[in-house]
Amino acid sequence: MIRTPNDKAAKVFAVVVTVATVVTSGYFAVSGLVDPGGLVPGGDAPAARTYAGYMAARGVVLLGAALWFAVARAWRPLRLVLALNAVVQSLDAGLGAARQEVAQTVGPAVFAAALFAAAVALGRATESRDAVLAAESAHLGER
Repeated sequence: MIRTPNDKAAKVFAVVVTVATVVTSGYFAVSGLVDPGGLVPGGDAPAARTYAGYMAARGVVLLGAALWFAVARAWRPLRLVLALNAVVQSLDAGLGAARQEVAQTVGPAVFAAALFAAAVALGRATESRDAVLAAESAHLGER
């Protein structure tokens, strides 16, 4: 297998960001199910509990896919899931800003930046590997 110098660093960074996102988002998903009132005022209402369930279900899919792709070392699909999660976190940060809630703005914004950076790093690593493979293939074709 051909590796470029940044391959390993990009992959390790992507896995670290993935695990941090799964742990943090998973914590808030479970907290929202168990005690929605502990996360937001008025969260103990039946509608809030139902909404928390819907959000947790969607989170399980997104976080589960990210974790699965990281474990399976499926870097291209992981890159897509990281980028999608970065968009979700950006939207969460926008909601926090609209409500003028610092923690709900800064936390998701930091995760959005880390997720986006990991997706870009994985993209560069896979693109550089593809370029090396193409160059070697061209070189072998000259023989």
